[in-house]
Amino acid sequence: MTKPQINIAVNYEDLCERVTEEILVLSSQKIVKQDKFTIALAGGSTPKGIYECMASPYYRDEFKWEKIHLFWGDERWVPHQDQRSNFRMVSDALISKVKIPSGNIHPVRTEACDPESSARLYEKVIGDVFKLKKEEFPVFDLILLGIGQDGHTSSLFPGNPSLAVKDRLVIPTSQEGIPEKRITLTLPAINHAAMVFFLISGSDKAEVVAEVLENNKKMNYPAKQIKPDQGSVNWFLDQAAASKLRN
Repeated sequence: MTKPQINIAVNYEDLCERVTEEILVLSSQKIVKQDKFTIALAGGSTPKGIYECMASPYYRDEFKWEKIHLFWGDERWVPHQDQRSNFRMVSDALISKVKIPSGNIHPVRTEACDPESSARLYEKVIGDVFKLKKEEFPVFDLILLGIGQDGHTSSLFPGNPSLAVKDRLVIPTSQEGIPEKRITLTLPAINHAAMVFFLISGSDKAEVVAEVLENNKKMNYPAKQIKPDQGSVNWFLDQAAASKLRN
């Protein structure tokens, strides 16, 4: 893994445009090389603005949607029409506004099955799209992540047993104080990605950003464990989120 790259935008709007440009360039390069682009999406308020930017009149026709495959890095165990659903957020902000084939959209199934079955089904979906052999991990072209004030990322929470899972792509998880169960990519699934973008805005994230990026002591932050074996990590911050960085 190369050293993380840190990109600081003037404000949230600048952050959204920068990330959209980066995704556009990366997807175009990958499509030329391999005829498709695979991206695992994040939930949350910061990514939502990026999806809206991708779907804006200025950008939406620049993307080769017929070659782009959308996955979800994590999902809340709620119906897709629920306001808390990451799928619904992405659908409202992006999917409903662009011409992407339905066969390129790969959401986590959250109805008519239990969380463990859902995780197994999603492992099969990923395995089929990536044509994986047994015990192989996919190499997503890009995984988008956020970070919580407790240092969690995706639905991998501090101290949770899910952090120790090494032999699965997708698992169900729950955490005390979190009302709904979650389905999430595992650490090794994320760490096989070719590229990871952390997307962070707001002064409420400034302290944890500084801890993760500049405190080298061992700390119980799942975000510190995102270290792709062969890939790279880019952090995209607005000035508020970067305000406690020393360097």
